[in-house]
Amino acid sequence: MNKQNYFKWFKRATLVLAIIPVLLFLAFAGAVSLIDFNQYKPQIEQEVSNYTGREFKIDGSIDVSILPFMFRVNELALKNSDAFDAENLLTVHSAQIELSLISFLFYKEMNVIRLELFEPKLHLIKNAQGNNWSDIKGLANWFGEPLNFEAGTRHVHTPQTASEWFESLEKTQVSVKPEAQSITEATDSSDNLGFLWAFDSLVVHDGKVQLYEKVQGFAETISNINVLMFDVAKEQPFDVSSDFVYQNSLSERVYDVHLNGVLTIKDAFKVWQLRQWNGVFRVRLPEEQKIPDIRLTTQGELFEFNMDTLEIAVQNGFLSGLDGQLTTSFSGQFGLNTLLSGTVDFKQLDFKEWAYHLKVPLPKFVDSTALSEGNGRFEWHWDGSLFLLNKLDLQVDETTIKGDLSYHLDLDKQLTFDLTVSDLNLERYKAYVPLSLNQESEVLGSIGGGKNLTNPPETALTKTPVYLPVPLSKPFLARLNADGDLKVMNLSGFDIKIDLLEVELLAQAGLLQFAPLDVHLYQGELLSQLKIDLRVDEPVFHWKGRVNHLELAEPLSTRSNSPIRSGLLVSRFDLKTKGHHKEALKSQLNGVFSATLEDVPLSGLDLNALLAGNLPLTDSGTTVLKKVSVLGRWKGGIYSARKLDARSERFSVTGAGTYDLTHSEVDAYLNVLIEKPEGGVKILKGFSLPFIYQGVLTSHSAENKASWKVDLPRTANRNKAQKALIQTLFKDILI
Repeated sequence: MNKQNYFKWFKRATLVLAIIPVLLFLAFAGAVSLIDFNQYKPQIEQEVSNYTGREFKIDGSIDVSILPFMFRVNELALKNSDAFDAENLLTVHSAQIELSLISFLFYKEMNVIRLELFEPKLHLIKNAQGNNWSDIKGLANWFGEPLNFEAGTRHVHTPQTASEWFESLEKTQVSVKPEAQSITEATDSSDNLGFLWAFDSLVVHDGKVQLYEKVQGFAETISNINVLMFDVAKEQPFDVSSDFVYQNSLSERVYDVHLNGVLTIKDAFKVWQLRQWNGVFRVRLPEEQKIPDIRLTTQGELFEFNMDTLEIAVQNGFLSGLDGQLTTSFSGQFGLNTLLSGTVDFKQLDFKEWAYHLKVPLPKFVDSTALSEGNGRFEWHWDGSLFLLNKLDLQVDETTIKGDLSYHLDLDKQLTFDLTVSDLNLERYKAYVPLSLNQESEVLGSIGGGKNLTNPPETALTKTPVYLPVPLSKPFLARLNADGDLKVMNLSGFDIKIDLLEVELLAQAGLLQFAPLDVHLYQGELLSQLKIDLRVDEPVFHWKGRVNHLELAEPLSTRSNSPIRSGLLVSRFDLKTKGHHKEALKSQLNGVFSATLEDVPLSGLDLNALLAGNLPLTDSGTTVLKKVSVLGRWKGGIYSARKLDARSERFSVTGAGTYDLTHSEVDAYLNVLIEKPEGGVKILKGFSLPFIYQGVLTSHSAENKASWKVDLPRTANRNKAQKALIQTLFKDILI
């Protein structure tokens, strides 16, 4: 054959070879156009029903296009069992599946390169009888049993026609892209699903997952789910972008989430790994509440979850918002054998700002800076019944908290702790007492605000009483089981400053024991133990201990009505009381109390100056007592001093008296023996002068206010000169 004829036949052969695929494609397209794919709906429905054990319906049409080679199945529904009210477990408005035309024509394989789901809705229900998903037969296959698809042959020398292939649709193997390996090899090396899978893209539009927890009475919803995944393949990382909205029916808060990352799915969909994620959370409340949204950003190195073993791990998860930052890492297992542990670090958390935006109720603090900043870190551990916080190192405002804390959630609900608190100022956390509507109207009316104001001004709040918002109700304490040590250094508040407070608490079944309850304050110490019995109708309190060398100058400096302003106190006490409120506790106080005071300035008059010959006597002076001893007993809220002795520079005192704690009323009789008078009052040496101290210590009325009096009739047996001098010296306070 000459060269010219050779090229002539070569061109003809090339043309024939080029035309054959075109003819094959045209034949395939023609065959597809003649096939009504809806005739296969009963077969598909039956196969899925057999696989899941639930009725499956395709209520819409099945449409096919050639370029691209795509199936679109409309209105799919997987039914619930008769035990549940909702009709469907899963519905999909439409599923769009794009196949590789080359793989299909030349290798007789269904190679899904693009899967797109429109409006998939998953309705999960849990009631007293169980749930609507765990009995689906196919889940066992999906998560561990092979599907037993009948494997085909990859390279077929005599391919089937399109009609023949569709007739044998149930026997066709779904596999990875054709260049990977043979069907047999793919089946042998695949995971427990029995097939390999890969997509150029996987897309979900407007999905929704609802969980109805009818036993506990709430619902969780993940809606507006949009997911976009590229180059999706088994055991290989691929990019994923998603957004969704989460809401729980028990909360008004709504979470809008947008998340990107690199996802890997392993071991038959059991292991899910999300690496190098980043995203944005938006937390919002109903518009009518007019509370601004919170925008949070998140990122992290790894989130891993094993659906088979229920193991979970997070590495360096980061969350920031409202100028605060939080970083956490944790790992472990949850479920029946829960065991989780991790760490949390946070910086510049404004607790009040977070509470406002999340609508978490907080008291109205007098100090606007209270709970405005938190920093620190801690380790945590959770095993399903025991929650541990270890190595606490926190700073809340200017207060530091260190130590360990644990709480058992079993029947005993045992709380254990070993905490050290430093620089706690209780004044900073005083809060305004919540007002009823009537009370609020009265306060607002008193400042000209009227009854129609909904937000009381700050001037109104200053007219309301304050309290320390510590949630220690009797029911809470009666259920408390606790064992722990608390050390508080530099504690202040309510006109008290404590250098060191040490408490060891043992609480069990309504009996609370604080032993020891020791306080170091004002250069002295209080060593005591306190028992509280909540097992009876009225709580019973028993407090006993002693006070050593307590300097009274600072704690009494603000008590303007007290006759004693300073001194060094040594005391012993054993006191009992009962009741639900302060007035009951006062009126039912019983027990013994003894005290010795040194260098006590007694306000009201300066008797030593008078006996030194310094005249005249005024009611603004101060008499210093070198030593005072008192011994008595409380009964029904009234203290009776059976023994009251005192010594001063120029006289000594004996006497007795009572003090009514409920009414703050004092009634004391003191016999003053003048021992060292000088000058013009020297004739009073050996004279016994009876004093009476009576009245209300807290009264602001001149008529009831406690004051000193001299009981002159009791001096009737003295000589006239002494009596005349007494009348002159004490004319303003004589009875």
